[in-house]
Amino acid sequence: MPSFYCPLPLLTGFSLLFFLNFDKSYAAQSSDLLGSVSILIEGGSEENPNHVIISPSLKGKSVFRGQVKGGVDNNISFYKVPDLLDPTRLSNPFKPGIFITQKARAIAVLSENNSTVDRVTLIEGGNNYLSVPNVSIRFPTFSNGFNGRLENAYARANLNGSQSVVDINVTVPGNGYTTVPKVEIEGGPHFISLIDTDSNLTGKFYRIVGNSGNQLTVENPFNENLPTIFLPDAEVEIFEAWTLGELLGYQSTSLSMTKPYDYLYLLDIPSSQIGNVDDFVGFKHDGTSWKRVDSPSVRADHQVILPNQSFVVARRTATPINLVLSGTALTTRTFIDIPQSGKRVMLSNPYSVDLMLSDLVDTEYITDNNQSSFLWLADRDQERADNVKVLKNGVWSTYWHDGKNRTIRKNAFATARAGSGPGASLMQRDISLSEGVITNMTNPTYESGQFIEVFSTAHGLRNGFTVRISGAKGYKTNSQKQLVDELGQVVDLNSSALVIESGANGLFEIRDVTLHSFKLTGKAGDCKFIPNGQAKWTTGSQGEGYQYNCAVSFIGGGGSGATGIAKVDPVNGRISSVSITERGSGYIESPEVVIHGGGWRKVGAGNSPFTDLLIPAGSGIMVVRNNPSGAAVRFPVRNPFE
Repeated sequence: MPSFYCPLPLLTGFSLLFFLNFDKSYAAQSSDLLGSVSILIEGGSEENPNHVIISPSLKGKSVFRGQVKGGVDNNISFYKVPDLLDPTRLSNPFKPGIFITQKARAIAVLSENNSTVDRVTLIEGGNNYLSVPNVSIRFPTFSNGFNGRLENAYARANLNGSQSVVDINVTVPGNGYTTVPKVEIEGGPHFISLIDTDSNLTGKFYRIVGNSGNQLTVENPFNENLPTIFLPDAEVEIFEAWTLGELLGYQSTSLSMTKPYDYLYLLDIPSSQIGNVDDFVGFKHDGTSWKRVDSPSVRADHQVILPNQSFVVARRTATPINLVLSGTALTTRTFIDIPQSGKRVMLSNPYSVDLMLSDLVDTEYITDNNQSSFLWLADRDQERADNVKVLKNGVWSTYWHDGKNRTIRKNAFATARAGSGPGASLMQRDISLSEGVITNMTNPTYESGQFIEVFSTAHGLRNGFTVRISGAKGYKTNSQKQLVDELGQVVDLNSSALVIESGANGLFEIRDVTLHSFKLTGKAGDCKFIPNGQAKWTTGSQGEGYQYNCAVSFIGGGGSGATGIAKVDPVNGRISSVSITERGSGYIESPEVVIHGGGWRKVGAGNSPFTDLLIPAGSGIMVVRNNPSGAAVRFPVRNPFE
């Protein structure tokens, strides 16, 4: 029986150290970025392991992006696409069965002169391949010791009658390989996700359980009406799922592979749970492959980790390690799964940034009616309410929502600048919760070195604030600031010029502030502004539906210790102001302002309300569904990048 299920005092502490290393070249292909997160896991012992909840990011970039043709039941069909070899012909977008295979694996072997790929050695043939998978060999890396031309190597896989890869032939040896390149073979379990920006269901994802050349069959655990989600022409992505081997290594891993082994625990799917410690499945790597702790003879390299699933690592050796996980840093909307009554799930923080508990469970989906099957149940009694359990500083802590401020319909937000008080402390003048109408904008050239000046009467802003510009339009101009039409030809009249959304729309730090104007740092003009009353600047929103004053936290910016209170106007249910209660110090950059809705409480804290909880990047939570009528449901997670 794994020791991390024991009472709370037996758990040991952990600490996390995160870094992001984004590959910006990927941005042209996807809205998300490749990166890595480093998780510092302190040492433990066999008797007293150190437990850490870990959330992996998505696995790499999408393998397909396209539009849906239509759907019936759990089947989604797709349009044919131009053939890569002959664009005049239309072909099916997929290889039959490719998204439900067990992935084949291989390694490259270099020639004696260490510049070309001599052969590719098969490690594992995989299975369920209905057609020959693509084999990709990574491009050679630049080396000062090689002066020739770098050329990519290519190879082709061969199948046998049992739907496995039997060998791989090198077709082009390449040139300039001074280190052994990585070999990737197409296949593995995959998921489909809706990414259509026009849908409020964007971010929903489903595991693919079958596919033909132009149709996918997906798992539908929530019995949703999929044709109403994947509408005709809706945009989707298909991405490969993590497995234990892909995420942490097949033949070796940075976790301990000798006694006492480090253990990894996954929570079983809700439908298979029986409500005790057997709901957790333990895994270890014995130096050859991943195995189930309770079945050491069973290989578990291909155990799937769901896209929103977190897991527990038990460090059972004394030395600390840095566990580095690579993948895709999600920047678009997504969903979390809430189980049916009496069940539990281990959920990830889906973004590579810190989130608040209120971001994961939005007040829009909280109710105090225990007959509301598809909502999160709040109650003054923790044992009746749905619970969240968090492993932090060696202790499982339990949180629940008591219903306070659950009437919030629109979340308020505010903006802070760097602290202007003694020791870079935050002053009242460093907080803004305002908006205003833009009456005019200048249109400077890049060559002039000037920035767009925004005019707004008595705006009340100061240097250093970040404002969001929205709704600004103008007549398009060229580099000489002449009006142009849709063909780029110079015209004389506004009515003949092309009307465009201004490049000034977005977030900008402001400078050169006067009573009625400010400049957008680093931004030159691209159009002649149209004053239509729709262009606005904002540094905050008063929100809607608040009943009680809220606590305010200031996160980041290099500082600490600042707190505040968001005061509610009882007449309109909006935040009227944000007041500093503790100034803190060290805010040399702009911190994030978090207005907590409140209502979250912590077991053991008596009647004291608990404002909110920070869930670090790479960490996760456990959800316990106490709602007696609670049904399995998916909630959208508030996107921190919007």
